[in-house]
Amino acid sequence: MQRSGTFELFICSTIKVVPITIYMSMGRNPFEILKFRTHVLVTFIVSNLLVGTVYAVLEYQQLLPWPLHDKLWMPVQFMMIFGLVCVVLLATGQRAGLRLTRLFGPPPRFPWAYGLLLISSMLIFSFSSFLLLFYPVSLFAPGFVEERLTDQLLSVETAAPDLYRYLMLFVVIVFAPIAEEFVFRGVLLQRWAVRWNLPAGVVMSSVLFGMLHVNNPLGLTMFGVIMALLYIRTRSLWAPIIAHALNNIVSVTPELLSSTPQTFDIGDFQQTWWVGLVGLCLAAPTLGHFIYRSWHQKTMQPPFFGE
Repeated sequence: MQRSGTFELFICSTIKVVPITIYMSMGRNPFEILKFRTHVLVTFIVSNLLVGTVYAVLEYQQLLPWPLHDKLWMPVQFMMIFGLVCVVLLATGQRAGLRLTRLFGPPPRFPWAYGLLLISSMLIFSFSSFLLLFYPVSLFAPGFVEERLTDQLLSVETAAPDLYRYLMLFVVIVFAPIAEEFVFRGVLLQRWAVRWNLPAGVVMSSVLFGMLHVNNPLGLTMFGVIMALLYIRTRSLWAPIIAHALNNIVSVTPELLSSTPQTFDIGDFQQTWWVGLVGLCLAAPTLGHFIYRSWHQKTMQPPFFGE
């Protein structure tokens, strides 16, 4: 791992920014045009309705290659819905002056040894927060928690298990990191930063990201905060995309290496809740250090407006 001084120098480096008012005066601020309700929420709802309608028509015409309830449709549906949201944001944004080269930024310059430590700490925090969040739920809804514990991402019953596995791996490792980072960090973070301020953009985009991951909202909200700050620090959307992909690779590796489905006992889960406290204590120093060194004042500009 690199010396801490390298990271401190990186954190404290001066970033040149172009004031948002210049873009607004030139009519080139795309984040005044891109709106959450219009271009994300409405598009997400319409995309779900559109995909559902297409499924229903194809099922009625008996043109579906697999039953509608088959889980093979899960990665397909995710790509179609988030793909449509991205297309709408790209089309609207480019008409409003959104430059992808500026949005995505240059290749990230970051001490990746520290980055790997950061990813490890996020995984520990995510697992620990899951234990602490679902322990009280398990006391009055054990069946619900046991279902969450035994839920498999890759090993599911489907008409085409190999195809499902490849599609899900593609979604988890490639598609989701790019699409989710583009929507949540690339657009929503900066949209709300322009409307209010940068800290508000970080918090709101991260909370929304966590809410959409219902299996672990607290852990994924923290994940969103770290990804947002990583984008702000590096001014490169590629940094959170790469970190997101690495995080997902580590998350699915145990299932990839396991030859038999894992079994869980709700009693063992309830007896090991204290592991969550230990995990939080282990993850807190690294995550707290990164957040403390990366948090910015309200006057800080979003990454898109950096030179």
